[in-house]
Amino acid sequence: DSGSVVPYPSLVAQSESTQRNTSKSGSASTAAMGTSSSSSSSASALIISACDKAGMEGIDRTRVDEIIMRESAGSVYMKQQQKRDQNVNVKIDELKQKLAAKDYSMASINSNATSWRRAGEHALEPIIDELVQSRPRRSTCVVVDMDGFYISCELLSRPPELGNLPCCVGGNMITTSNYVARRYGVRAAMPGWIGDKLVEELSNGKERLIHIPSNFDLYTRKAHIIRGALAEYDPNLRAYSLDEAYLDIGPYVDLRVGRGWSHERVVATLASTSKHSCEDKEHVDEEVGNEEEFIHCNVDISAIAAVVKEMREKVKVATGGLTCSAGLASNFMLAKIASDQNKPNGQKVVGPSHKEVLEFVHPLSVRKVPGIGRVMEKMLNAFDIHIVHDLYKERALVQFLFKPASARFLLRASLGWSNDSLDPSAPEDDEVGSSSSASGQKGISKERTFSAGKSWEELNSKLEDVCRSLSQSMVEKNIKAHTITLKVKLHTFDVITRAKTMPRGIVLQNADQMIVEMTEMLLNVKRQHKGTFSVRLLGVRCSNFQGDEERSQDSGQMDISKFISTCSPIRASHNSLVHSTGTTKMTSRIEKKVDFAQKGAQTDAQVKNTDISSFFSKEKGWNKVEEFETAQVLDSGTNSTHALHSVDPGNVSSVPASRDSIMANQSDSLVCPVCNVKFVEYDNDQFNRHIDACLNSSMVRNLVRQECIDSHKRPKKKQRLADFFKC
Repeated sequence: DSGSVVPYPSLVAQSESTQRNTSKSGSASTAAMGTSSSSSSSASALIISACDKAGMEGIDRTRVDEIIMRESAGSVYMKQQQKRDQNVNVKIDELKQKLAAKDYSMASINSNATSWRRAGEHALEPIIDELVQSRPRRSTCVVVDMDGFYISCELLSRPPELGNLPCCVGGNMITTSNYVARRYGVRAAMPGWIGDKLVEELSNGKERLIHIPSNFDLYTRKAHIIRGALAEYDPNLRAYSLDEAYLDIGPYVDLRVGRGWSHERVVATLASTSKHSCEDKEHVDEEVGNEEEFIHCNVDISAIAAVVKEMREKVKVATGGLTCSAGLASNFMLAKIASDQNKPNGQKVVGPSHKEVLEFVHPLSVRKVPGIGRVMEKMLNAFDIHIVHDLYKERALVQFLFKPASARFLLRASLGWSNDSLDPSAPEDDEVGSSSSASGQKGISKERTFSAGKSWEELNSKLEDVCRSLSQSMVEKNIKAHTITLKVKLHTFDVITRAKTMPRGIVLQNADQMIVEMTEMLLNVKRQHKGTFSVRLLGVRCSNFQGDEERSQDSGQMDISKFISTCSPIRASHNSLVHSTGTTKMTSRIEKKVDFAQKGAQTDAQVKNTDISSFFSKEKGWNKVEEFETAQVLDSGTNSTHALHSVDPGNVSSVPASRDSIMANQSDSLVCPVCNVKFVEYDNDQFNRHIDACLNSSMVRNLVRQECIDSHKRPKKKQRLADFFKC
């Protein structure tokens, strides 16, 4: 961290010079592709097919990159990728300038440009300690990943000698390859002709890549068999693609190893537990026993590893010979990485202790971390962050350079920490076409790629197929969405997206409804596009799911009903009066303020209704407060709190509510937190308009005026207006 400080202006000049040189060289890069080491080394930053996968260890990466870049030179796709890569270079230059400015400013203050980094590391220590302390104490998370799933399914019914030859599934686009082909750099997401060239040149013409047509019906049948075998160990397993599954085998291990039960007895008990509801679970609890004992059995990690090995063997037997690899760790992110370590047909165990986790994750390339893709890897490499240990060492720098969400993710990744409520699967799946989603997924999508140049009728037919496929998946998962997005990739590989959110109360799941919306959206995209409208990909995504509001509440965000039930000053005072023998000091203060506001409202003249922004706008001036509706005060008796009822704000039907009626109908009616008006019908839009009108009323003006008067009378700090609404 220490060393000489390069002045900030010279760094900026150097950065600008680098950017100009990069821009000049970019125009000539197409003709000179593959001729320099810098071009070949940047291949992985341009295309997925240049990145390593399991089984590619020890290949001649430099030569593979040269062939890929040479065969892709001049293509529309490569030009688009180079354009995107230039944008990444610009972002990197901006980050370098940001860092240089920070070092320069710190050096001018205390002659130590790196002191802020040590301060940043110190500030992160409590967060790191909290993450380390919250780490699970044992390793029971398992990720099972099938070995070359598509091609392995095909080879089961073909001559055995074919398995010793380089093979792949797919023609124009390779969806997966066997491990023989991977030694030549052939992998998923690679064009077929590039795979052919790699095998031909790297084998010196001795071998040819064999292409096998895809058969997704076969892969789906095998996937069901695999999940059936794995479900014996975790009935609640999560499968985000055909070739991968996430399991927590903790309960199975506790019963099988900890208590010595037979496999059949454990399977029956776990299946019964997952099927019964809470009301019908008593006999299951009697069978399992004490819950704490069930969860916290002390089982040696070697015994857990033996269970994983047994599970993999059951999959092989059930499928007739398909092998799988597995990772066992304390969280699913580590298990996902570990599942890729000993492929094919192997497993990797990562211990639960902090030391064991760091020993496993720190030597890894940052690209191995699920969620770090080509762009992030290049940005990190630009600051000499190549392995996970570098990511932890430069944690203060990372926190400074990146946005909070990205910085928080990278810090957790550097510690091998993961939130297991989310799917940690990597951006690249082993099989092209498989998709991943989180258990708390925010969207679901389908897309289709085809040759460009389709007619308008053919495009609409493709779009209809995508919509029907997506609708079927949503019905199976019981998902309904409020927002739908269209994705269009042109022949130039430019991507156009358009989104639409349905009106309140309307959700999307029906295929015909999706088709109508997407057809209209595609037509608008075509009309707005200038130039040739030649499409090579259509995709549809649904998001903003019905029921997300419940998850928002779980994350701490309150809806309007919850806000009213907890924050209304009127309701808070009522609860104090009903549930306590005496009136608290806070209740008295609230009622005093409300009474004062009501008295002021009685004497107000007729004023005009206006928007809430005009009240708070400094340009409008304080006198604009006079432009509000007249408010009528209704006294429901000496024993009840006054209710302030504005005259038809927002054209809503409302009736004044007494304290008793509010308490009686609290669960099925809304009460304004300002004027205590009860709304008979639950209409959120009308209710919001009413609150806006109340906030624009003279009540707020009088409260603010009274607060100003009190602040002059008393040297003691007075409760602020904001505190009034928090009561």
